[in-house]
Amino acid sequence: MNEYLTRVLRAATDPDLEGDEAQAIRAKLAQAGLLDSSGTPRTRPSREAFERARRAAGGGTSLEDLVAEGRG
Repeated sequence: MNEYLTRVLRAATDPDLEGDEAQAIRAKLAQAGLLDSSGTPRTRPSREAFERARRAAGGGTSLEDLVAEGRG
């Protein structure tokens, strides 16, 4: 299942990915109304911005601690 979802997400988000299988997945996503066809170009964040976001997301109280405290 993980492999399939990874392939679906890659097909939906990677415009450089070509091939019949990716096109078929995109067509299914479009038919289900799940494919963004707005044509709005997206750019990847810089490596530095990604690292900052990753560090920020890794901070705070862990889910394990919240559950242990009865707040989860």
